Amino acid sequence: MGWRKVGGDGEELCRLIDYLVDGMQTLKSSIQMGRRLDGKGKMKVGSKELWCSGLYCDRAGNSTRPSVENTKIALRQMKDAKALLSSISKSLDDTIQTVTDDTSIDCRAVGLSSLPDDLLTYIFEIYVEMSVSPFERIDSDISPQILASVSRRFRQVALDSPGIWKHVSYRDWTKTLLLYKERCPNPIIHIDSTHDALPPVKMDKFHIYPYQQWRGLRIAYNDKYEGHLYFQHLHQIIRSPLDALEDLMICNDNMNKRDETPLFVQLDGDDLRSLSSWQMPNLTHLDLRNVLPLAPLQCSNVTSFRVHVDNYTEEHEDLNMVAFRSLLQSMPKMQSLHIALLDLADAFSNAPSGPVSLPELTSFKFEVGGTTSDLVVRRIMELVVTNELTRLALSFYPCHTKKEDIFDNWVSTIFIRRIPSSNVGYTPFVKVEEFSLDVERFRGSVGTFYSIFSAMPDVHTMSLILPENAMLPFGKIPMNLDNGDLHRLRSLHIKFLKASSYPDGFTDHLYNLDEFLRDGHCKELERVEIQHRRTDNVAEAKAQLQKTLGKKLHCYT
Repeated sequence: MGWRKVGGDGEELCRLIDYLVDGMQTLKSSIQMGRRLDGKGKMKVGSKELWCSGLYCDRAGNSTRPSVENTKIALRQMKDAKALLSSISKSLDDTIQTVTDDTSIDCRAVGLSSLPDDLLTYIFEIYVEMSVSPFERIDSDISPQILASVSRRFRQVALDSPGIWKHVSYRDWTKTLLLYKERCPNPIIHIDSTHDALPPVKMDKFHIYPYQQWRGLRIAYNDKYEGHLYFQHLHQIIRSPLDALEDLMICNDNMNKRDETPLFVQLDGDDLRSLSSWQMPNLTHLDLRNVLPLAPLQCSNVTSFRVHVDNYTEEHEDLNMVAFRSLLQSMPKMQSLHIALLDLADAFSNAPSGPVSLPELTSFKFEVGGTTSDLVVRRIMELVVTNELTRLALSFYPCHTKKEDIFDNWVSTIFIRRIPSSNVGYTPFVKVEEFSLDVERFRGSVGTFYSIFSAMPDVHTMSLILPENAMLPFGKIPMNLDNGDLHRLRSLHIKFLKASSYPDGFTDHLYNLDEFLRDGHCKELERVEIQHRRTDNVAEAKAQLQKTLGKKLHCYT
């Protein structure tokens, strides 16, 4: 007797449905009597009772077993019912997915709508900040208009929140700019001409927002000639102090034609006169990318300054240290300094020696990349009073993978320093409490890393991003650190980057770190995070370190 496919006969299909309904009714009655499918409480529903009770009913005669013919009929019925249930289950799955797809946006909106206004506003502000790229381009697919179109609640919250409308691009249509102006009278103005696919910025749009109301100004242009047009126009309209301006970013960089268009970093002539004429009494954040004014700016209340200088072409410009020193001196209240240099081979050497007076500077981030010379690094470090810093972040991106000494030389220039006109060494970063180091490819040497660690006796938070084959000194430190270096370390984060020439070698670092900690170093350590690629050879080393640290160790892949 062959098995029949479900669905070919309507009458048979109805009988199968009746069969399933009868089984469900039996199950319902059993549950009402206190019995369970899972058998908890020793009251389990019998499966034979649900699906083939008639097969085991009392029979006349001596036989206690069902006949072969009746067994085949029962099995066929149960298998057909199972196939029908599978079809029903698939139909239910498809319907669940369809309803989910149709209502997911509304359901999420309902969930967000249940949040209080202040929290929802905060989420909206984070969403809008995502529209600003690292190069200050505004993504039109992330906008307050989209938020306001989701629901009535979203619209009300969006319209009542000026901060959601603060990013204004002069590439937008005039109608859009007027809408934003109505919602936020003190915007952050974005003037970006580096995207060829977008319409150019029209000068008449500069008058839509009075410059006295600009909270921020972010200018990005392709080259000095294009930048000249903007500075020329801004010089014509800015006639009084920019009292509302808190944030200024100027970027000179053609991302698409870096190899063709030479970068002229130094800002001079009419453009310099325009920028240096701006009175910015409330400016707190200044960001200059491939722009170095050759005269001081009127921004004495800046607390955060970032300067990024690239030199991509053969027409190299030396770093004018006289101008850079003068620029720093125009910001005496600076608390945070971020300098990024790429491919700078030389620096003008006629600047006076000694650090700039920045009494409130406590945070310093220094990025060095490409072919930047030791001379440039040294000139920069001469400007900074390092023994007053509490936060230090260093990033190194050398381009010559075969010249290991480049990284070591940079580190030596930064960390192994002496007081001018003195033969007595000193600890250059004696007050640093938070330190991060990001090295893209270079191994370094044990001595290099030791010079870093020994320069910061008070560090309590350390983050290291290193290649797997980095020469971390933990295996050598126990015999050298008798003076208690790293004794205040409380948090250590290490991320190992894959190094093809050193497969699974980072496991040695785990063993060495374990030995270092078991020797009694870093007794105040509270948390160790290690991020590494997945490998079969790390289990034993990780287990050993886990035994030493217990719950303090957190590993990620």
